[in-house]
Amino acid sequence: MAAVQARENRAGEITSYRVKWRLGGSRGGDWQGETFEDEPSAQVFKDAVEAASHQWPAGWVKGRGYVTADIGSGDDRYRFRTYATRIINDRTGIEEHYRKACLGDLERWIFPTFGECDVRSTEHFSSDTIRPWVRKLETTLVRRGGMPDGSPKMKPMSPKTIRNLHGLLSGILKEAVQSEPPLRNRNPCELTRLPRVDDDGADDDEDIEFLTPAEVEGIIKCLRSRADQLMVTIAYGTGVRWGELTALAPMCVIESGGHRRLRVRRAWKKDGKGGYYIGKPKTKRSRRTLRISRTVEAALVELGLDRLPGDQLFFTGDKGQRLHYSTFGNHWHRAVAKAKADGTLPKEKNPTPHDLRHSHAAALISAGHGLTYVQRRLGHESIKTTSDTYGHLLPETDDDAMETIERSLTGQRPRLRSVS
Repeated sequence: MAAVQARENRAGEITSYRVKWRLGGSRGGDWQGETFEDEPSAQVFKDAVEAASHQWPAGWVKGRGYVTADIGSGDDRYRFRTYATRIINDRTGIEEHYRKACLGDLERWIFPTFGECDVRSTEHFSSDTIRPWVRKLETTLVRRGGMPDGSPKMKPMSPKTIRNLHGLLSGILKEAVQSEPPLRNRNPCELTRLPRVDDDGADDDEDIEFLTPAEVEGIIKCLRSRADQLMVTIAYGTGVRWGELTALAPMCVIESGGHRRLRVRRAWKKDGKGGYYIGKPKTKRSRRTLRISRTVEAALVELGLDRLPGDQLFFTGDKGQRLHYSTFGNHWHRAVAKAKADGTLPKEKNPTPHDLRHSHAAALISAGHGLTYVQRRLGHESIKTTSDTYGHLLPETDDDAMETIERSLTGQRPRLRSVS
């Protein structure tokens, strides 16, 4: 049920009325709210929320009100819900799981505000309507992980997620601009100032935990299953992604130049129907060949590298099916808790299995290996991704920079570098 709450100032005077409800009406739904100057208006809006099954009423823009005018039956194809759904369903060159994700994001985050608007309307789609929508996203709490007691961890929506949602809306309006004949003269999303992805405490990367080799070893020792221990050893020793790791089989290991190498040519991928299949990694850079260390090779041998059929997966569920991230995640979180209790992992660190990939990169960079090498080993499409994520870890950068500045300030000749 939605509720109307009077808001008072410090003197006890009522200054406004706020309608609050959980999205979808469920206990786990995200809290939503809208503020009104008078109680009757708040009550009318409350009734509209309940009539819309505890969603934002169609055509309502937070902080502005209804912007939707009547669209005639003959113009239903220009209703944003209809138009956007058709655009995404007809889009080529994308995987089905991404198409499904776009449709889900439209339904959850964009249609509640713009679903019943006319894609041609400069009143419905303008900087004056898109800015309040972005602001609403900035104040929305979403689930991001879990607490030790199993309850969800609620945090503000990250700038990266907001940019992705804004990009989805912008892409659809761009289609309207480029339509033949054009449905719009311009894309108002181009005027939106979006939150920075590096704002403190807001970026998706804020929760990256870089583990030291000793901390990784401590977690490995706390894992109960030998197969889990070997999995973490390989994950940390190669830096491969979860979907790549769990698709590994003996056929992925080759002999080359007197060394065994790992060919990353397969990964688990969503099929868009709730299932998974083994296909190619997501980008050309992701398809790579990695030299492996003796410890990683020994772990693979222990798992059956030299005795299993070539296509037999190293890591599976109890019945030989794809190993779910959540299944291993439960084992991982128990080991992390034990490592903290044993004192081998600091209390303030809360690593995830994906942090093994970050820690692999950190170990290479801290030893002086260049970002280009790390980029190729991790399979990043762009070195910018590698630099943005790990560039601050470069050990020699500050020393070299300070030496350059000191020499320039003291009038010394710059030191020549050897290129041999």
